[in-house]
Amino acid sequence: MILVAMLLLSLMANIDMAELQETIDVEETSARSGADAEVIAITSPKETTCTNAGCRNTLNAGEATNFEAYIQNSGDVDISEMSYTVSVYLDGGGGTVGMLAKDAAGNDLQWQNTDVICGNANLCDFTSLAQGDVLGGGKYTLMYAGSPIEWTPIVGNYIVEVVAETPSDADVGNDAQTIEVKVENWYDIQVDLSWDSGKAAESGPGVKDWTLTVIANGSDTFDPRDVVIRMTPRGDLTAVQGDDGTDILNAGQFYDLTVGTSTVVEVYQNVSTDPPTITSDSRTVLSYLTEFTYSGELTFDASAEEASYSLTAELLNYVQYSQWDSCVETDPTNNETYNNICEETFTQDAYPSTNEDEILGSESTYHDIRIARMTVAQGYNADGTGNPTSMMSDDAPADLNVGVSYFHVEVEHRGSDPSVNYEWNVTLTVTDAEGAATSVVANACETGLEPAYIYKQLGTSLYDSDGDGNDDQPAELQGFACMMINLDAGEHTFAATLVMEEKTSDARPSNNDRSMTVDVRNNNPMILSLDLMNEGDLFTGQEEPLQMSATVFDVDDPSAAGLEYSWSNAGVELPGCERSNIAQTCTVPIMDSYVTAFPVSFTVYDANGGSTSQELMLTIWNNGGGSATTDSGITVSYAIKYYAPSQFSVSATDADLSNYENKELPGYSGTYSAVGAVDYAPGTTFSASDVLEQSMDVTVAKDLGATSLWYVTDAGLWTLIASESSDVDATTEVFEYVLPADSPVLSAGALVLMGGSLAQADVPDASITGFSAAAAKGGAIVLNWGVDGTMLESDSIDITICEGDAGCSDAFTTGLGVGISTFSYSGSNTVHGAYYNVVVEICNTVGCSTPKGVGNVTADKSVDGGVSAMNFAVSESGETWVVDWDATGETYDVASWNVCYQRGTFDAANMPSTCASTLTTDVTIDKPTAAGTYTYYFTAVPVDALGNTAAAAALNSIDYQRDADTSNIDDGTNVTGTEASGEIPMVAWGMIAGVVLVAFVVGAFILSRGGDDDDENKDWDY
Repeated sequence: MILVAMLLLSLMANIDMAELQETIDVEETSARSGADAEVIAITSPKETTCTNAGCRNTLNAGEATNFEAYIQNSGDVDISEMSYTVSVYLDGGGGTVGMLAKDAAGNDLQWQNTDVICGNANLCDFTSLAQGDVLGGGKYTLMYAGSPIEWTPIVGNYIVEVVAETPSDADVGNDAQTIEVKVENWYDIQVDLSWDSGKAAESGPGVKDWTLTVIANGSDTFDPRDVVIRMTPRGDLTAVQGDDGTDILNAGQFYDLTVGTSTVVEVYQNVSTDPPTITSDSRTVLSYLTEFTYSGELTFDASAEEASYSLTAELLNYVQYSQWDSCVETDPTNNETYNNICEETFTQDAYPSTNEDEILGSESTYHDIRIARMTVAQGYNADGTGNPTSMMSDDAPADLNVGVSYFHVEVEHRGSDPSVNYEWNVTLTVTDAEGAATSVVANACETGLEPAYIYKQLGTSLYDSDGDGNDDQPAELQGFACMMINLDAGEHTFAATLVMEEKTSDARPSNNDRSMTVDVRNNNPMILSLDLMNEGDLFTGQEEPLQMSATVFDVDDPSAAGLEYSWSNAGVELPGCERSNIAQTCTVPIMDSYVTAFPVSFTVYDANGGSTSQELMLTIWNNGGGSATTDSGITVSYAIKYYAPSQFSVSATDADLSNYENKELPGYSGTYSAVGAVDYAPGTTFSASDVLEQSMDVTVAKDLGATSLWYVTDAGLWTLIASESSDVDATTEVFEYVLPADSPVLSAGALVLMGGSLAQADVPDASITGFSAAAAKGGAIVLNWGVDGTMLESDSIDITICEGDAGCSDAFTTGLGVGISTFSYSGSNTVHGAYYNVVVEICNTVGCSTPKGVGNVTADKSVDGGVSAMNFAVSESGETWVVDWDATGETYDVASWNVCYQRGTFDAANMPSTCASTLTTDVTIDKPTAAGTYTYYFTAVPVDALGNTAAAAALNSIDYQRDADTSNIDDGTNVTGTEASGEIPMVAWGMIAGVVLVAFVVGAFILSRGGDDDDENKDWDY
């Protein structure tokens, strides 16, 4: 059995406390529909929780554990098929799931049971799980291949996961639970004291031999030092002597024996030095799993009347050598911390119940009964029914949970003659934190724990059970007694006092009293789900009331019999949903005050003062509207569901009908005149996000002759909102308009009632003629067309372009106005070699005319055929360069070649703009006339008929050199070369600049020689 407290720990360690107050946003319904396998809690192993004070609920390495969980059908349909998987993962750090753990043999620690629920009772454990039921009726031991799943852990940190799976699960988000588990090494010093005769208690005359055995046990090597066992003799003894000659009886009230073998070992290691300084000394070491025995004998005073005696051995203390907190030192000069290794003394180990033992005896028959164990069982329903989910005994005390528990005591015969029967009873007392005690006298345990125990005497002989003088009932060496108690939070003391009835005296009354003090913790109830049961949107005035439901679970009260519930808003309980034990659902009418965001707080209370709350955020729409009537008797009514608590209103006044005479209406032929008109305006406007739905009614007299209702914006845009009316009565009719979804409130405008029958307009008279579609450079597509007939202002030229066949979902569309006859579709939108379907047609609101322009065009963005120039050569011929090359690849798409060149090399991405075009694979290019020495680089690229050009890096180069012409051409001037008359050579410009600079410097120098006197007194230096 595992403590029921693991339920809370296994859940709460994975739930941030803030989540207990979390808000759930609900738009429609969150109720689960269908079968829903939900893992509520993992109850075994218990989840480890760690604080600065240490860790609780750790597992001991090497000790097998099973897996238990609560699995519930939280849906509204029975589960007819289910499996579950148990996985143990390594902790990836900070409670994250790491890789799958393995056992000592290298096998994955994962078990999948696919035969949990199915239609075959011979194959599966269950054939169904009804809605709301818990698998196995409560805590369920998870099975694999017909046996409980068992894990023998090794030291480490783990994540345990349980996943329940069923087809068509209504909520896969609750199919799994995980807990963190820490596995630690354990150490135990086992003390055993026994009579060499093998008897439980000695009797009769003579010397009695005894043996003490001490073993250092554990999940890992454990060599404790200086283990001290305190031996205490009591009673009518005359001598107690060890086999080493020690007089134990006369050593004082007790004798402390140090067990083990003397060995020189390290006793301190100072790591602040390099290398560490090690100190060694002699210690008595009890080696791991090596028995240490110490024997002796005792004699008693046979002359004493009913002489009795005992010898006890108990662990007093021991020493371990490791890096303890007490070893840490900090250097005050640099604040560096050193984790030294030192010895530390302990008084307890992992299993205190094995740390002591006792042997008893007497001159004649030794009469003794004792309390062997005390246990507290938990996990019952609030009325005490059900089966326990955990048990805690005093040899391994741990925290308990509040709620109904059974205090259970095991008693046993410890006398020297088992055939001597003893009548008995035990007083069970539980004292709470306030000092209030509850006691019962019991000698049976017929309910609460299985199997039920009915009173029997302690012993092995037959006895008279019904007082008829016949010995008809065999006694038993063990007996049990229990009491039911409802625990609240706080420290509790459990005490038991065993009484041997009738005239026989118990030779060892000290073992008839036993007690333990433990903390009782209240686990707050958990909210598993919080659901809105309504379907659709919520609004004021709706016929169906607001309906909510919650699912809860309390590890201290699995049946939920002691829980209470309340529903509130802003701290005020909702009417009819006040705190009670039946308010797990809440039904309340929607009030006007609930409009907009309406948070509902659900709180569950347990019987021990614990509570948990969760918030359900609802959206409530205001179901309102407004109405206004003009002087002429036209009524405008506006119904709206909107996200605001304020009132909604509209205004309506008669408009001038002359403004709406002989009007052309979009989509209809002819002209029409208004028979009624209203200037409408909403009192408040709301955006589309704040409107759930809205509609408008315009009610008029039938004799007005209205046939349609139009909405006209202030900009003059006409929209037909109702093409027919409905009868209100014999004299009145109404035009109804439902605004489209995701629309704001209808803005202010005119509501115009037109008379006369609407004549449906036709498609445009004009149509497309002379259509052409052709590919252009860079992948562009150029369209040209003419128009046959006359286009109206309401007509448009619609263009549709699809990559591939017509009718694509991502077509390019655009509309052009009257007078446009060409359009270019950019090559940035096309793919080279892909074909495009193009349609050009003239359309209006009714449709499009025929004929229309239709064509398919293949986009051309580059030169095909993989053509390039090779064997590229450049030579000089007088004042020209001769360039020739060979073409490689397929030349079917080549219309011409461009030979491009520049000073300096280039790559394909940076071709020069200076090019010569040729239809052949050679070209002659005039050389430049500029003087200088340069290198010119050339390349040749193919060009297709559309002008698409390939790109290429420089393929060859040629050196260029031309000297400046300094000859005089005898033109009657003194100017040489080719300088034009009147031009100043560049060299002359440089000389002029130099002269000006020198003059400026000299002038500044001359001026600086003068003083501050008048001109006559200045000493000028020329």
